[in-house]
Amino acid sequence: MSGVRFPAPPPPQFCNIILRMLERTFITTLRANPELVGSSGIVIAVSGGMDSMALLSLCSRFKHYLPKSVYVATLNHGIRVDASEDIQMVVQQSKAAGFPVFASRLPARDQSGEESLRFERRKFLIRVAQDVGADRIWTAHTADDVVETMVMNMGRGSGLVGISSMRLLDGIWGKPLIFATKSEIENYVLRHEVAFREDTTNKELVYTRNRIRHLLIPYWSEVVGRDVRRTLFESWAVNITFADFVREQSQAVLEQLLVEKSATMLKLKRKEFLRASMPTKAVILYSAVRTIGAQVASRRQIEEAINCIRNVVDKSFGGFVLTVDKRTFTLEVTLRDGDRDS
Repeated sequence: MSGVRFPAPPPPQFCNIILRMLERTFITTLRANPELVGSSGIVIAVSGGMDSMALLSLCSRFKHYLPKSVYVATLNHGIRVDASEDIQMVVQQSKAAGFPVFASRLPARDQSGEESLRFERRKFLIRVAQDVGADRIWTAHTADDVVETMVMNMGRGSGLVGISSMRLLDGIWGKPLIFATKSEIENYVLRHEVAFREDTTNKELVYTRNRIRHLLIPYWSEVVGRDVRRTLFESWAVNITFADFVREQSQAVLEQLLVEKSATMLKLKRKEFLRASMPTKAVILYSAVRTIGAQVASRRQIEEAINCIRNVVDKSFGGFVLTVDKRTFTLEVTLRDGDRDS
């Protein structure tokens, strides 16, 4: 059962050091990356958990680093019977911080599957951003999340681009806590008595990410005799440099192929795309899918999509829909009415 937490402060000798560490990381990240803030507004995704409530607290305390238009969006996945209490707390804390808040709940038919829930959450956040005119959506992913995502993608055989898929800024998606560790956030929450809700599903081993977090990484660290999270995070930072080069090249080609574009849709020139080599087509298509905020499940999915484009076949790939005619093809994340209640 989850509940509101107001934990006791950590030992005094550690408080000021760790407090400065997280705040300095947050402020330094914003100063060094002004594009992370955007220009027309930010939607902060807040679930009520420790990480997102820490992000909400930081945004409230350091509003002068943010644009005037800042909003909070929170989604009840409906998995837990007490999830509505999470939403109530987020709404209360957001209003106390002076941020308008948008809340919604998934229909019962959407309450299954790890990827399905993630997809619905992204659609909800995109809808809110579109409605308020914001050009950034912030999530509370941390360095620990980077490592877990790396391991998940390695297991899928996703290669360089997939291993480096989580980044500070990816289109409209920003992660201002990506250089902060879970322990830093825990100590920040303790020091400032930030209220948060315990999500018991975070400990359930039915979810792949939880098995990686609670079983694989601790065992791996024990085997090699050191915390592999630090090593993996450093590898991610190195890979980002090479992945960025690939991304820049693919984005340049995307611009040449572009016919029409929105936050959730790309329409590209079909014949010009098909003239590229198979590896180039794969990278371009992967980049296009990521640009609209969707996910690629596997290389096989990319190859299947390329065949559909070649043979002029429409197909839904779960995370995105592909429609093809002789001159163009369109990749789109579809949004249903009723995804958001304000």
